[in-house]
Amino acid sequence: MESFNIIEKLHSISEAQSIIMKSNIRYSIKMEEVKVEESIGKVAAEDVRSPMDIPPVDRSVLDGYAARWIDLSVASEESPVRLGIAGSIPIDSGDAPELKPGEAYEVATGSPIPRGADVVVPVEYTRRLGDVIEVYRPFPGGYGVSVRGEDLREGEVILNKGDIISEWHIGVLASVGISRVTVWRPIRAALYATGLELIEPGEPWRPGKVYSSTTRAVYSYFISRNVKPEYLGILPDDVDVIESALRDALSKYDIVVTTGGTSVGRKDATIRALHGLADDIVHGLALTPGRPGAFAIVDGKLVIALSGMPVAAISELIAIWDPVYRRLLGREKPWEPVVEARMRSRFTSHPGMVNVVRSQTCYSGGFIYTTPLRVTGSGILSTLIRANSLFIVPEELTGIEEGDLVEVRLTGYPGRC
Repeated sequence: MESFNIIEKLHSISEAQSIIMKSNIRYSIKMEEVKVEESIGKVAAEDVRSPMDIPPVDRSVLDGYAARWIDLSVASEESPVRLGIAGSIPIDSGDAPELKPGEAYEVATGSPIPRGADVVVPVEYTRRLGDVIEVYRPFPGGYGVSVRGEDLREGEVILNKGDIISEWHIGVLASVGISRVTVWRPIRAALYATGLELIEPGEPWRPGKVYSSTTRAVYSYFISRNVKPEYLGILPDDVDVIESALRDALSKYDIVVTTGGTSVGRKDATIRALHGLADDIVHGLALTPGRPGAFAIVDGKLVIALSGMPVAAISELIAIWDPVYRRLLGREKPWEPVVEARMRSRFTSHPGMVNVVRSQTCYSGGFIYTTPLRVTGSGILSTLIRANSLFIVPEELTGIEEGDLVEVRLTGYPGRC
């Protein structure tokens, strides 16, 4: 019987990343300018700094009366302080007047604070008597006042190069008058599944068939990274068919991604096709899950051959593609929030392998904890929805003890333990 084994060695994760970065990838990621309201989900191509202070002037954060705290220092229910009302300052006032001792100005939420005022007395703690108010309690300096630049200073970074732009970024950008931002144009990715056993979701299931779920997970993963994928369907386990499809896709897209056919069996045709096309290829990763993944350069373009198992495919993207892609965009740290969490159980890692571990993270008593989920079985789909976090164990470690601290990437909301 014919044997087929072309994984000559397992490449370390750093080695695989380095080979890809040093390869002669022909395409370059381009910048484009878009309206700020159309930038959601795109990746910032440059730092964006605030052109102004926010708030631009000292202003009131409540309805009441602007005054001097020293004038109110002896106020009480039994002996209220009386202040003369010098006038009213509307929200859209462009010039705040000067406050004199013993006076107060009526203000609304958002009104500029008169010069010399350092406190806003809530209206509910006053009584108005014509052109005079009585104040029934003292207030510390700064109460009810939002000072100029308290939220943002002129020149402060709003958006860092490499950030994925959220609705919160857009709100802040618009609040300082920015109408357009420069972003990276999305990479266009062709996405194929391989395997005669696959059928598309929506088709009736029948024995011997498996729904093509890995491509859907990969598709969604790319969307979240501002990559524009196009799913092109299922290819049979035929080297010639796969090779022809790859050549066609490489002529039209920036990168090509496949799922399945990356192991060392006789039916793993994706790898056979890649070896017939590639200028450079990395096949076999020191990664758990994700050992059989491959990355190749064909005619100056990147081909990513992922495992057909969903957890392994996402693990390969997290460990290899994500860091390379972030560097191309000028970002080093992960896009997910990273927190330090204490291990709730022991984790044993595979020696010499990088482990991508799905986990459940929670908080209790001011501390954050994480529990590794099942780490064997690259097709265990339930961990993808049960996990709200992940952590990466480097190849030099053989395990993490219960109680140890680890850096956890949050992929969901950590609830109470």
